[in-house]
Amino acid sequence: MRALVRPWLAVVCAAALGASVGLVTGVGLAREITLDVDGKLTTHRSFAADVNGVLKAAGVPYEEGDMVSPPPSAEIGDDMTIVVRHARPLTLTLDGTSSTHLTTALNVQDALEELKMNPNKLQLSTTRLRQIPVEGFQLNARSHRKVTIVAGSMRIETTTIGRTVAEVLKEASVELGEGDKVSPGLSTFPPEDTVIRVTPGLPPHTIPISPDVAALNWEALARCVSGPGGLYGFGLKMWRAVGGEKRPADWPEAEQTYRAQLLYQRLAGDWKRAWPECGDRL
Repeated sequence: MRALVRPWLAVVCAAALGASVGLVTGVGLAREITLDVDGKLTTHRSFAADVNGVLKAAGVPYEEGDMVSPPPSAEIGDDMTIVVRHARPLTLTLDGTSSTHLTTALNVQDALEELKMNPNKLQLSTTRLRQIPVEGFQLNARSHRKVTIVAGSMRIETTTIGRTVAEVLKEASVELGEGDKVSPGLSTFPPEDTVIRVTPGLPPHTIPISPDVAALNWEALARCVSGPGGLYGFGLKMWRAVGGEKRPADWPEAEQTYRAQLLYQRLAGDWKRAWPECGDRL
């Protein structure tokens, strides 16, 4: 009996030992994987051969447009970290214009950089580190732009977030007078390096200029006289005497020429009294 039992015992033991070795070998194939899913870290042990298998076993879905790194077909390695970022809609209203983008960024700053935008040049409706949920987020932003305002002899260079020319002028404390003309128009959006020109509305020209006076060489006179008093060297007292408002240099050439012609008519052509050194250019 002992002789019969011993061979069977040896077979059973060998089978048990083989199964044990197989189990140990199988356990040895499991790898520890770190999953980073939308910023949340978890650790898994997996027998899967590729990234797709690990994500499927861990119950992590992904679709086209989502970011998976390494890619789903990549083989699993020891101590691997798999990063998944689910795409989410970001509705961006920039300077009053809205657009929707799909982003895999987790916060506002990363999303803006993904869109090739500089957060430092934007005024945002929230903080840069505001998290963007998977269901989406709405962000309002205004861009910082350099613009120049030219109003008469005044030149202002400023940085603005104004969405219209009217807002820019208000920010710069530039008040418009009745009849003033603004270019570009007040409702226009001013992009980077816009030059906003404010031209004063002309006072009424109630006194006509005779054709003989208008035909004189006023351009030559202006080239000779031009200086701090405008094109025709007006002092403020004389400028006021011919109906001028503000300062001569605040007005366009046509207004200054009209007032110079009025002065010439009032002096009955005696240009020496007004322009003793340059009047002969007329």
